[in-house]
Amino acid sequence: MEKKYIIIVTGELAAGKTSYGKKISEELKMPFFSKDKIKEILYDSFNNTNLDYEAKRKMGASSYAVFYYIIEEQMKVGLPLIAESNFVKESAPIINDLLDKYDYKSITIRFEGDLQILHKRFLNREYSDERPMGLVSNGMFDDFENFEKAAIKSKEFKINNNEILVDTTDFLKVDFDEIIDKIKKNLQI
Repeated sequence: MEKKYIIIVTGELAAGKTSYGKKISEELKMPFFSKDKIKEILYDSFNNTNLDYEAKRKMGASSYAVFYYIIEEQMKVGLPLIAESNFVKESAPIINDLLDKYDYKSITIRFEGDLQILHKRFLNREYSDERPMGLVSNGMFDDFENFEKAAIKSKEFKINNNEILVDTTDFLKVDFDEIIDKIKKNLQI
């Protein structure tokens, strides 16, 4: 069975990308790589505290470099993987080049929802003691207009028409089994 496929998990802030990406990973027994987890590890490894948003943004750019390296290393040896991030349109050429170079199939799982609800969810998470400091946006998205602009940017990421949209406005209405079935059918797993 061909295993040269990548599941791209993307979408809006606070839409459940990481949580669902991990669940997909467990269900399909595939490695899960998160750009934010890399950023968090980098932040913690340098014992950074109280960095401003711009410094965290630069660290985020560095974490993308590591993230793409990991993706390519998986692809070099023909292994399937799940890559999760709030990808933007600038990410598309990089991902497309890797897909072409290593002859990989892909599917994008895009998580989105009612932006007012996602914004409230984001603010609750942002100011929770459980939120890793390296991922706190220092108030950058407290204003709904900035949050909405980020959502618009996330919708600009397209690598092909092979996409599953998941509305996570209400987590209780998400049919996880249906998501898994669509992935399996699409990638012929």
